[in-house]
Amino acid sequence: MCEVAGVAQAADDLRKSLDVLNGLLDQREFEKAAALGYRDIASAFIFLQRTLGGLLSADLSRHEFTSTIAQALNCTFEEAEPYVDARWQCLKPKPHLTDEERATIKAEFEVRFRKMASNPPS
Repeated sequence: MCEVAGVAQAADDLRKSLDVLNGLLDQREFEKAAALGYRDIASAFIFLQRTLGGLLSADLSRHEFTSTIAQALNCTFEEAEPYVDARWQCLKPKPHLTDEERATIKAEFEVRFRKMASNPPS
């Protein structure tokens, strides 16, 4: 989730710099606009690229983790993926759920996961 927040912040920084550039161009302040392009806009763009790289890395790690779980359960990636994704969703706070609802959902997930682990495909 930190990666998503980083990308959003980077995109917002770039958007703000481009808005300033647009204002400078409207005012025909070409020298200031060029300086902004080499300084703030370039910096914001590099920050956006780096945060997008972090997001891609996190997604690749998620796929690697799913593959590891599938291998351990002796099933396909596609069979394991919904369960792994569901577990990731369990890690996100759900403020509208009561503690009892959370416990019920967790118990249902654990039952499905154990069933899947005890019945590997042939």
